[in-house]
Amino acid sequence: DYPRATHPDSSESHVDMLCWAVMVTRVMTRLAKHVGNETQAAHYAELSDKFATALDREHWNERINAYCDKGMHSSSGTFERRYIYRCASPSGSTTDIGVARHVLEAQRNPCPKTHPKALYPLGDGQGGILSKEVFVPGKIKHQFVEQYGYVSLFPLLCTVLSPKSPKLKHVMDLMRNEEELWSDYGLLSLGKSSRFFEKGNAPGDAPYWRGAIWMPINYLAVAALHYYKNQPGPYQEQASTLYTELRENLVRNLFKEWKRTGYLWEQYNSRTGKGQRSHPFTGWSASVINIMAERY
Repeated sequence: DYPRATHPDSSESHVDMLCWAVMVTRVMTRLAKHVGNETQAAHYAELSDKFATALDREHWNERINAYCDKGMHSSSGTFERRYIYRCASPSGSTTDIGVARHVLEAQRNPCPKTHPKALYPLGDGQGGILSKEVFVPGKIKHQFVEQYGYVSLFPLLCTVLSPKSPKLKHVMDLMRNEEELWSDYGLLSLGKSSRFFEKGNAPGDAPYWRGAIWMPINYLAVAALHYYKNQPGPYQEQASTLYTELRENLVRNLFKEWKRTGYLWEQYNSRTGKGQRSHPFTGWSASVINIMAERY
């Protein structure tokens, strides 16, 4: 549920996808060299350079000094309430759709052609009609998706950026921004300024990657900062400071929650640091052990 472009189509492109492509082709370059295949090594090295060039060319947004997804997107719009209505197809399968209040009040059939039979609005269990907030976009055009989140950090997380790149400083500044991604418990998955920050998806479907603290992203961040703090360059000291602060925040919070509840958790609350969702969760949340041991 991490918010991407509002209208997905074939023109959409993602920062994290290109970063993974750079990382994978770098790994393939090293493997090819290891087995003595210089031709393949050169091929993958060329691909990696192309992906890295495309990342900067297509996704660096000079206006806000950040990496952004691109696509058919509306940067404006409103959240409006929709009421859940059940429709049926000729074969009997059902689908639930969101309907504006005036459509319900007019008692018109709101159902799509694929499920044309109007059945009934769903109840909320309290004598009312089940409803949810949906985003209704404004003007749509091909543009940057200007918001901050874990995706904005990916060129650092995958160590795609040169230790001497000025963009590295901008990404680290964003990482440490307490108005966006920084907390005393770890890095948030979505910036506080996003209109989708901690917005639920539907009744009973709480936000997932819309602010909560996730250990996979935080592990990548700590590992990348460990790399950059050991590389000569103008931002080495900044990386070292960030590394120490983030590592201490993560270890302190996970240990506190383990002592409080006896569990490692799937994710941690963006406002309180408390563990939430699945537990025990000794999958990626167990990466805190690597962070404690500084084994990356």
